[in-house]
Amino acid sequence: MKVVLLSSGLLLSLLGAGLGLLAGNTHFPKDPGGTLKRVRHGTLRVGYTQAPPWVAPASAGPQGIEPALVRALARHLGARIEWVPGTEQHLYEALARQQLDLLAAGITDESPWKEDVGLTRPYAQTAVYVGTSPSTPAGIVLKGQPVAVAAGTDLGHYVRERQATPVPVPHLPGGHPLAAGYEWQLPRWGYRRLGQPLKQENHVLAVPPGENAWLLAVETFLYQQQGEVHRLLYASPTYPAP
Repeated sequence: MKVVLLSSGLLLSLLGAGLGLLAGNTHFPKDPGGTLKRVRHGTLRVGYTQAPPWVAPASAGPQGIEPALVRALARHLGARIEWVPGTEQHLYEALARQQLDLLAAGITDESPWKEDVGLTRPYAQTAVYVGTSPSTPAGIVLKGQPVAVAAGTDLGHYVRERQATPVPVPHLPGGHPLAAGYEWQLPRWGYRRLGQPLKQENHVLAVPPGENAWLLAVETFLYQQQGEVHRLLYASPTYPAP
């Protein structure tokens, strides 16, 4: 998995500022709504919606990569978490009105709400590839080939861009010679990457608009968790298709 954050010089300066914020120094930048001050040793209100493997609802509370990160952040701040389920639109609206402090929904930096809320810098970059099964002949050319894609996703569009034919299926890999999957899924299927990525995604968390001290504190914590994100992606027994 590739992790993309900041250029080294800017990263070092922001990391230093973010560590100060996490330690309690809130002189710069500022939160007009006082989010970081209120959350520390208080309550962290987190909206979530289903977006496996990033967020998966469960009877014991939301599971997945982002809830694990949120729980670690809450422990770091000495905060308790109030989980708020909902649809993505409902949760974005609540975040924009500062009724939530954080949104975990498997979102990317291409979110249509990016002008209405604050987005962290990407804490992880993932990519979808076409994979070849063990029985697929070596040297196969993608053009003109059928490619299995998870039904209900946008991957067919990217497959067509490569002049191949998308075949929506309910389950992957299902023995298909060619199938589209995330880079951490293909090894589990026994598939190998074929060519360049179909698409890349920059994963972020969302915070209320204008709460810059809180945003920087969250970004800094996410930077420190890059190794844990990698472990969570690759160590879990199974992940749904993209």
